[in-house]
Amino acid sequence: MRERGPDTGGSGDHHDPPLRPGGRAGGCPGGAQEGRYKRPDNGQQGLRGLERGDGHHRRIRGGDLRRHPGSGSPGQRDPGSDPGPRPVNVLRGFPGLVIDTEWADRVTTGPYDAYTPKQRAALAEANPYSFLHVTRSQEDVAADQRDDIDGLLTGCAAAMQRIYDAGAYVEHEEPSLFLYRMEVGDHSQTGILGVVPVTNSDDRRILRHESVRPGRADLLTRHLLEVGMSSSPISLTYRTDEALDSVIASCTADQPILKSTSEGVDQTVWAVAGEDADALINAMGDRTLYVTDGHHRLAAAEEARNRVAPTHPDHPLQWTEAVLFPDAEMLVLPFHRRVGDRAGRSSEAIIEALSECGPLQPRADAEDARPIGPGMVGVYVGGRWFSLELPAAIGSRAVDRLDVSRLQDGILAPAFGITDPGSDPMIDYIPEPVGLAALVRRCDADDRVGFVVHATSVAELMAVADGNDLMPPKSSYFEPKPRSGVFVRRLDREGPTGTAPT
Repeated sequence: MRERGPDTGGSGDHHDPPLRPGGRAGGCPGGAQEGRYKRPDNGQQGLRGLERGDGHHRRIRGGDLRRHPGSGSPGQRDPGSDPGPRPVNVLRGFPGLVIDTEWADRVTTGPYDAYTPKQRAALAEANPYSFLHVTRSQEDVAADQRDDIDGLLTGCAAAMQRIYDAGAYVEHEEPSLFLYRMEVGDHSQTGILGVVPVTNSDDRRILRHESVRPGRADLLTRHLLEVGMSSSPISLTYRTDEALDSVIASCTADQPILKSTSEGVDQTVWAVAGEDADALINAMGDRTLYVTDGHHRLAAAEEARNRVAPTHPDHPLQWTEAVLFPDAEMLVLPFHRRVGDRAGRSSEAIIEALSECGPLQPRADAEDARPIGPGMVGVYVGGRWFSLELPAAIGSRAVDRLDVSRLQDGILAPAFGITDPGSDPMIDYIPEPVGLAALVRRCDADDRVGFVVHATSVAELMAVADGNDLMPPKSSYFEPKPRSGVFVRRLDREGPTGTAPT
């Protein structure tokens, strides 16, 4: 049986990577609640800044859009009354905030992990409204302050408040879904941004395929609870059909609320509310969703719910932001491998060892060695390129049949002693967008062996998740990735949020 190795960050999760809001069916999220919550005058963010008073909210209906007031306090929104049973639909909406077009370039950023610490520091120093101030981690503060998580999160909350106060977001009064289109070159994909149920790992509505490191998820949990918002959606995919595609196409015929181009990604956003949102939600129904990016964010949402509202069915923490993309539109790229040789063998000895694993053919260059289909890998060793046929799978499960599994089981483990690819320092990974030239340059610098793999398909990912298995580390790289700060979900606008235990 395959061991479930530790996650190594392939999902791109940080303590608050990119997220998106959603829509609802037949009523706003949750039900009528006793009491109301009001923000104290200090304007502090997070669950600790909420107080309970008497009376009831009144939900304001309609598609009214209101720019954030200068105070940065958007006011609360009652999720509405729904006395019936909880809907079986896996998607619903929320009263989200969307970046104002005039602020998009100044506030939004690429995913946190897309930058080095040095790049993040330079961008943040040059721009006090960069969302990188909100998504900081220990890497972004002085070494003697890295154990001060309270101080770190206080700074994140203050940065978020500064952006609110500047009026950078447009507030959607009615719970809405948001259609989010990203275009890079000839590739285009359109997702539905909404909230989905926070599920346990054994819940078959949302299937996972990566393991999670507890320490990493804990920082995400604290960020969600103490800053009181999320801006980085969990990315999900689903098996689409013509009926759902038709509803999405109809909604995108309307006027978009945002068009922006940043770092080579064209973004278009449509807001969908009322009957149109209901149509999208009902078309999505209760179909199975698959996590493509955001396993740590989902684990953090689960922990936040368990701490604050484990038995409260209408609490906002029972739902988490996600963007749902159709499987047919997902662009999956590979993570290539670089492996060091503990035995210090010569290039010729390594080539001989590889030839014992499978047929090895010399190739002219990197592109000639790049696999054009599954079952082959390109190999770079000692300045030379080869094609290597992968050994047969060691088992019959979907995870065993992946190219990355066959490479690990049939080559990296027996020929290089790599038994834990998630933590072994003798292996590292290069995502396809970085390029094969970078792989060659790095291998030449430290005498490592490069392996160029074929991309895992969405169908393979789904099959592994359906089989309740976990994929090897760095099995897939999804591109493009949603930008951080485009959407914000404030928990205090959706009803009772309670207080996290200390």
